[in-house]
Amino acid sequence: MFGRPGDVTWIQPTTPAAYASARAAELQHHFVVESTVRLEQLGPSKFWLEERSGITPGRLSKLLRGYAQLTLRDVAAIEGILGPMLTELVFSRFVVRDSSLQVRYQHGQ
Repeated sequence: MFGRPGDVTWIQPTTPAAYASARAAELQHHFVVESTVRLEQLGPSKFWLEERSGITPGRLSKLLRGYAQLTLRDVAAIEGILGPMLTELVFSRFVVRDSSLQVRYQHGQ
């Protein structure tokens, strides 16, 4: 399930646009998992994080559930409160099976 620890089954991309969307979703998923862990360790609520980070009410919940796309502004706001995460994320990326996308995005595998 998006934004929760554990295995996620990703839809296999078949076009360059779908590849970019899938990788963005994967990155957002792992960012959300780490954000949630850190927020739980600190103890305050998601509302507290919204207030402190300046993220508009309701947007944080949408980000955490995958219903809104994470922007660099969101990353900066959340990291300003919870600490650096995006550049420190370590995870195994899902394997793209489409051979033409593998060739095109060989450095992203």
